[in-house]
Amino acid sequence: LTYKLARRGGTLAKVPAPNTSRRCSACGFTTPGSRETQALFVCKNPDCRWTGNADHNAARNILHLYRTGHALIPAAGRAVARRARRVKPATAR
Repeated sequence: LTYKLARRGGTLAKVPAPNTSRRCSACGFTTPGSRETQALFVCKNPDCRWTGNADHNAARNILHLYRTGHALIPAAGRAVARRARRVKPATAR
């Protein structure tokens, strides 16, 4: 995606993916068994019971995370993996 954005323009936003396919985009309820098949999502919340395409549900959750500021947007629009600098222990210096 980074090289495609370099050609066409745009911004790449990294969003944390855990539970986006298990969380209901309508009510926010998260359950492991809510993704009944590869393509079908059924909310297990008795007050909601929203049903839809599982990928569409996950995409709605990712968009919600982006809109609420949970996305990491690198300054230059490139995907950057930040690694912690290793500091030598004081005794090894």
